[in-house]
Amino acid sequence: MPASKLTQSQNTNKPTQAVLSSYFSSSPTKSSPLRQGQRRQRGSTPEAQDAVGSDAIDLTLSDDDSDAALWRAVEGRPPAKKRKVGSPSRPSGSPKPRAAVQSARPVVHSQPQDISSSPMRQFCFDPSSSSASNIPTSRPSVSEVESRARARERAKHILLADNNVFSRRLEVSTSAEASGSREGAPSSDEGEDDEPEADEPSQGKSIDFEGFMAYIGKGKGKGKAKTKGTAAARRPATKKKAELGPSGKSYTPLELQVVKLKKKHAGTLLMFEVGYKDYFYGDDAQVAAKHLGIVCYPSRNFLRASIPVHRREVHLKKLLAQGLKVGIVEQTETAALKKAGDTRNEVFERKLTHLYTAATYVDSLDSPDTLSSGGRVPPLLCVVENPVGRDAEKVNVSMVSVCASTGDVVWDQFEDNAMRTELETRLVHLSPAELLLPEEGLSRSTEKVLSHFVIHGHNEFTPRLERFGATMNNSDAFTFVTEFYADKTRRSNARASDSFKSGELTAAVTAFPKGVVVALAHLVKYLSSFDVADALLETHFFARFAERTHMLLNGNTLTNLEIYRNETDFTKRGSLLWVLDHTTTKFGGRMLREWVGRPLTDKTALEARIDAVEEILSTHSPRLTVLRQLLRGLPDLARGLSRIQYGKCTPQELAMLLPAFRRVGTALDKTPENSPAFNSGILNGIINALPRVKVPVEGILEKVHLSMLKEGRKEKMWVDVESSAPEVDGLSVTVGVLESELMEELRNVRKQMRRPALQYTTVAGEEYLFEIKKAEWRDLPADWMVVSATKTLKRLRTPKMVNLLRQRAQALEALALAANAAYRSLLADISDSHYAVLRDAVQRLAVFDCLCSLAVVGVQEGYVRPEFVEGADTLVVEDGRHPMIEKLRDDPVMPNSVDMGDRRHKIITGPNMGGKSSVVRTVALCAIMAQIGSYVPAARMRMSALDGILIRMGASDDIARGRSTFMVELQETSSILQLATPRSLVVLDELGRGTSTFDGMAIAHAVLEHLITVKGCKTLFITHYPTVALELERRYPKEVQNMHMAYAEDTRLDGTREVTFLYKLSDGITQSSFGVECARLAGLDEPILRCAALKRDQMEKEVREKGRRNAARKALQLVDLALSETALPGESVLNRLKEMAEAQPSS
Repeated sequence: MPASKLTQSQNTNKPTQAVLSSYFSSSPTKSSPLRQGQRRQRGSTPEAQDAVGSDAIDLTLSDDDSDAALWRAVEGRPPAKKRKVGSPSRPSGSPKPRAAVQSARPVVHSQPQDISSSPMRQFCFDPSSSSASNIPTSRPSVSEVESRARARERAKHILLADNNVFSRRLEVSTSAEASGSREGAPSSDEGEDDEPEADEPSQGKSIDFEGFMAYIGKGKGKGKAKTKGTAAARRPATKKKAELGPSGKSYTPLELQVVKLKKKHAGTLLMFEVGYKDYFYGDDAQVAAKHLGIVCYPSRNFLRASIPVHRREVHLKKLLAQGLKVGIVEQTETAALKKAGDTRNEVFERKLTHLYTAATYVDSLDSPDTLSSGGRVPPLLCVVENPVGRDAEKVNVSMVSVCASTGDVVWDQFEDNAMRTELETRLVHLSPAELLLPEEGLSRSTEKVLSHFVIHGHNEFTPRLERFGATMNNSDAFTFVTEFYADKTRRSNARASDSFKSGELTAAVTAFPKGVVVALAHLVKYLSSFDVADALLETHFFARFAERTHMLLNGNTLTNLEIYRNETDFTKRGSLLWVLDHTTTKFGGRMLREWVGRPLTDKTALEARIDAVEEILSTHSPRLTVLRQLLRGLPDLARGLSRIQYGKCTPQELAMLLPAFRRVGTALDKTPENSPAFNSGILNGIINALPRVKVPVEGILEKVHLSMLKEGRKEKMWVDVESSAPEVDGLSVTVGVLESELMEELRNVRKQMRRPALQYTTVAGEEYLFEIKKAEWRDLPADWMVVSATKTLKRLRTPKMVNLLRQRAQALEALALAANAAYRSLLADISDSHYAVLRDAVQRLAVFDCLCSLAVVGVQEGYVRPEFVEGADTLVVEDGRHPMIEKLRDDPVMPNSVDMGDRRHKIITGPNMGGKSSVVRTVALCAIMAQIGSYVPAARMRMSALDGILIRMGASDDIARGRSTFMVELQETSSILQLATPRSLVVLDELGRGTSTFDGMAIAHAVLEHLITVKGCKTLFITHYPTVALELERRYPKEVQNMHMAYAEDTRLDGTREVTFLYKLSDGITQSSFGVECARLAGLDEPILRCAALKRDQMEKEVREKGRRNAARKALQLVDLALSETALPGESVLNRLKEMAEAQPSS
């Protein structure tokens, strides 16, 4: 029955009710049946719902208004059931009536209820009463009001004691009202059903807080009336126990995803894409806030920090530079397809889609090498080792290094000593951003070296340590690697190189040492988790670190000569690389860095490289001009090829790469075909390799529209979409049909509204809206949906438009997925079919860029081409200058000459600050530049190729590895003595100064004599022990030459000496180091200097007197010995005395 009829029926059959305002003004409670609406019970019949009506006023008595009802809620009991006045009271303990659907008319019982004790009796509906109203005759007394107030206070204290936010226990409510309000309403925050704990307290002793909250908040929904009659008894529903977070609040569905993913990917800093921001949660938020300088704030159960999605790459590089592993969690469902699926009411599914470290991150083309040191992309290095025999100090170290951004792979296996100098040398050369090491299996010495590198590497990034479990044995590693290559063979019809088909890959793996195969297997396994294992496919581009064709520059040499960075602020400025690097392209700059770190030792290769540099300087060929112009504006082709190989290249990047490769392939088309060939074989190889790129690149360009690629429109990029991407074609047709139907619907709206000029509009991203002005609102159909409105117009859609737009959104998202798949297929086809040709062209261009850079160095004033001789072992530098000092200073640099031909060992003495170290560095740097293939800063240089430059300079301790200053000095010297060969250049600076004078002199003398007599290498020996210099020159006059740094000495009026440094290397030896005069230049106070000078003179005098006494005593001993051995007088005695004196050591 409708509500109006029900009210009318009641009014005709029942007396008129009293006004309620009088009771509200006097009642101590604010709760009232009139203010508490009842939810319509789910499952009732439509007839019963009609009988209730939404507008009927319920004036029945509720026991919930009594104080006893309040105490029921406090004690955890459900509220008393509300009943009609006049309905018979059901005896206590009697069973509830069975559920049944009653008639629409409410049941009115003939027996009235005794309500004489209730304060609301005057408002109750009494059918037996003949009067129309009952006016209240009395009000509650003051004592009753106070009693009720005290009862409520006690209830409040009990509730707050056990149900506050600090001690609240989650209980399962059995209240029918509470469960009814939640029935049928899905909650996405709830997880799986939780079982009650075994030790949970009983219901009788705990407070049902949720039941009480349901009681005091019951009936607040307006417009809902209570179902009349006997309704079906509702089963007590068991509420799912929501999981609480650290804040005491339940987890939201997104937070549950965060908890699950963080647990699954422990040790990885996760960035969650939510809308237009990337969020960090928990500890990750604190780390991100620290390194990115962003705000970290609490939000429900987590700390949270966020960055915009469009700034992701910038912040990601900062995190990777700190040695962190970062994962990107993205939404894997689209809105339209999810809405049409079965999970439309659930949270969007998210998964870890990208995982990065500094070594596995493949940067975009237009990004600088911000993670590298000196413009070089840092590699990933895997190291394993095996002991050599029973000697625990010697090990065989195997290593494989891969640069994911460029595809460069370097491997090596070597035997190392207790100091691990070979390993340290490779660490300094490669400068890895990440080390992949076994949990067990590395010796203590190796672990110390690796840990020291991570902590004190002085790199612009923080190296990261990654550990794997047990090391594979040789057979398992070989099987794993061969299966990896075989799997790639099955997935590809024509790999970049034909090595897959010919079996060259398997042969190459077999040729690797066993330890290298083990390292390669672990590297493949690790890189597969980052989707960049394809960098290891082309074994043709694998290179061994230490080959006989390259000079060995150990870590000390690179540091002391400042090859890659200066030792002041550890930047590129002031280094040898800074002097030589004039490259135009990024890939050329990386190749030049490799050239600087590994100079050539083969005379033929050296001559070929220098011939190419000289021909670039001397020839004005149009081809060279074209190639120089070609280098300008080229993107990073090497990195672009790697991104294509990994499937990470974006359409915009591909739109940059394809025209660039077309420029490379067609650059020489406009040059005369009859141009003479170059004399240099390197230049001819470059000219012949570049045109090979033309055919494959043009074939790719014929398939795609560059304009669509630049805009990133993958669905529109195909020239012949029907054959290249048939699925994309079909979905595009579907979208077109739906858009045509939308236009047809618009024409129908025009006719209906009589507005032929009506057009679709887009507002705030909402497409396909039509606008109707206010004057026409009365004519709008009721089923048209208003999307937005202003004071003067409404923006609407018809039901058919809504349906078509939903279908169109689903089709567009399916089209996007198909277009992505087709685009990835294109990248795979480029990588499979044309990688080798493109990579070879990039390598040739990088070589040409390096040669042009060396030509820029050679054209400078004062630089000459070095001469290489074969057979004769010589090193001659005439008027050589320090390249970095000359470029950094505006003043001219004093040139010096050194001839290490016949007398191969030079002992250099001289005053402090006189320039001794600069001179020996000049010789070493000129030798390195010459063997790189560069011109050198000298008037003339003639040399035979060196196989290594070994340097021991400076004084520093190594506390991290438990080595004192003197121990560091001796261990470095020991390493030099082991590595030096007759073709090496050894530089020792002030050996023995870390200990006492006599011990230092003895060690310096013994080491230098060993180099002269045993090693036979070229030696530059700086010392402040003139006695050692004189003794060795006297003993080995054909091998040793003493030299010193010239100076001018003057005496002041006050008797002090003044020294002027001339910075010129001269023959002879100097007896004084002028330490006091150097202290005066440093600014020490004059009284201190005078005291030091007096003490110096006193000690020199004592030493001279002691020397004379020792000489006289020795002479007397010799005379006595000579007279006792022979009876011949005169000349015979003197000759014998001379022989014995020469045999005695010098004092």
